[in-house]
Amino acid sequence: MAQNMKQQKKEKKQSLVDASYDLFLSKGFNKTSIDEIVKKANVAKGTFYLYFKDKSDVMEDIMLRLSCRVLCDAYNSMKKNSTGDFVEDMIAIVDYIVEYFKKNKLVLKMVKKDFSWPLIREKIFYSQYSEVNKILEECFKNPYFAGHSQDEIFKLLFVIIEICGSICYTSIINGQPDTIDNMKPFLYKIIRKILEV
Repeated sequence: MAQNMKQQKKEKKQSLVDASYDLFLSKGFNKTSIDEIVKKANVAKGTFYLYFKDKSDVMEDIMLRLSCRVLCDAYNSMKKNSTGDFVEDMIAIVDYIVEYFKKNKLVLKMVKKDFSWPLIREKIFYSQYSEVNKILEECFKNPYFAGHSQDEIFKLLFVIIEICGSICYTSIINGQPDTIDNMKPFLYKIIRKILEV
């Protein structure tokens, strides 16, 4: 019985997240009301406040899930096609992220420049994000980073993902200072320089 209740709660929360995601994509964050979210999720308004403080709280949850999913998919794709060269493997991860956002402009508009690891770092040890934790552990143990602390490695990865998110948004959405395809060589050159540790 307790397990059934736990499952129902999980489903209600997921329904709210899914409804919010759909509405934020189609209408935009600012134009979406909590009333619309609960109606689309088919739950009572009070249920919303059992799981979230406000719309921003739901957006943070969506951002975290999305960031984790894209990073994990990028990492898994790289692992299947690994060159054995850590720097080039990192470029492959970034390229996957760039291509994902090229194909998913609405998602990129929703996340704006906030595709990054600050949210992930804050909640990294939650069990539902264990896959990202495994990726970090593999990076921390990689011989390429021998002699560097976990904090230094995390900061390097953070900078790379931040630059990637920012350039994706500016180039894909605004076409500034050029198209993303024309920006890629510059982005990858910068990442190679960053990784000259």
